[in-house]
Amino acid sequence: MYKTKSPISALVLVILAVSLTACGNKDHGDKAQTQVVAKVNGDEISVHQLNAQMSRMGQMNEEQAKAVSRQLLARLVDQQLIVHQAVASKLDRDPKVLQSIENAKRDILAQAFIEQQVSSVQKPTEQEITDFYNKHPELFEKRRNYRLQELAVAAGNDRLAEIETAVKSAKNLNEIANWLKEKNLRFSASSDVRGAEQLPIELLPKLNQMKDGEIVIVPAKNTINIIVLAGSQEQPITRDKATPMIEQYLVTQRRTELAKQQVEKLRATAKVEYMGVFADMNSNKTDKPAETKASDAKAVENKPDTKPDAKQGATDSAHIEKGLSGL
Repeated sequence: MYKTKSPISALVLVILAVSLTACGNKDHGDKAQTQVVAKVNGDEISVHQLNAQMSRMGQMNEEQAKAVSRQLLARLVDQQLIVHQAVASKLDRDPKVLQSIENAKRDILAQAFIEQQVSSVQKPTEQEITDFYNKHPELFEKRRNYRLQELAVAAGNDRLAEIETAVKSAKNLNEIANWLKEKNLRFSASSDVRGAEQLPIELLPKLNQMKDGEIVIVPAKNTINIIVLAGSQEQPITRDKATPMIEQYLVTQRRTELAKQQVEKLRATAKVEYMGVFADMNSNKTDKPAETKASDAKAVENKPDTKPDAKQGATDSAHIEKGLSGL
């Protein structure tokens, strides 16, 4: 990957990416507005470029959209001025810059193909949404906010039994922290309030059964997490409020699965041969790389959604969708 040597060259890459991704969307603003919204030393900035930027900003009212569009247009003008200087400096002929442009082009084309293939996914039925809602009461009907205190210990599973024994004999989190220091085990401490949707789905059943002050130990890949339930408060979400979030999750899930199927289908009919130091991948080229591609497709599908007008509603929606994406 090309690492830029100065802020200007970094901006140039951003500008080139913007120019590659510019596409036609519905116009924001006056119906009589032309296709050209600005000229910079004779070079045109089109309404489609501006709309491509506006489409990433989420939902706004008319007044907000007007103010934001002006800010974005001013930014596009600044970018175009830098592009002029980049071309004058012959950066557009730099091999590393050309390689970066080619990489961006490949990414955009691959994403466009996947999005085209999954665009026909049907929305879930009302019954499917109801079934999902009923299947996950910890996220909806019996949803709670949890006040958690946590020690993340840098240790592997080989220390798990020892840590579990120490936790059982300790009276509080401070005693556990002191014991960790005595054993020269590195750890970080944190305290936070999290909704059920912000927690790993496998942890929720344990937390639902716990009383205030109780401790649960959750081993991870390279850490052992010691979590104290300091308190909790019920805050359920109704079926009606949960509907758009569940619908979005199920659609994303189906699109991700379809994208994975498309990649596997392409691999099944393609001739792929790994060379040099990667030759050992030939024995497993049907499985591992396909998984990587599928995860890339999932990342494409999990782009942030637009936010509602109400600030609290936006926060709740973002948190729920974050939690659902981990199911």
